[in-house]
Amino acid sequence: MTISSHPLHSCLRVVALAVVAVLLLTACDSPQGIIREIRGNLDAFKANPGDSSLKAVEESFSRIDAVIKDLEEREDHAQADLFRRQAMTLRYEYRAMRSVFLKWREEQSLKPVLEKAGAGGSDE
Repeated sequence: MTISSHPLHSCLRVVALAVVAVLLLTACDSPQGIIREIRGNLDAFKANPGDSSLKAVEESFSRIDAVIKDLEEREDHAQADLFRRQAMTLRYEYRAMRSVFLKWREEQSLKPVLEKAGAGGSDE
């Protein structure tokens, strides 16, 4: 290796390490990022309620629960408590919206049955 190629190799190593660091950081979601994701999924569910958006919210809650459990195992109780409280607040909102959605969906599924019963009663 010559002296002139040495700085080039050092530069390439730094760039390679930077790329690896960026990939690792993007692969690991931060707890706050998951909380933001839950909020976004709740907003999406509120705007367009459906089974797919409901599933996305539930998956986000599963992810934050795993992060909280990991924080507790590492004995970072302050962080675990912070994210547990945030998740709990969002979970209350989610349960209320989910309840209203499921009731609405049940009413929609019964609507044709009730209309047929009402139409049948008027023919008699």
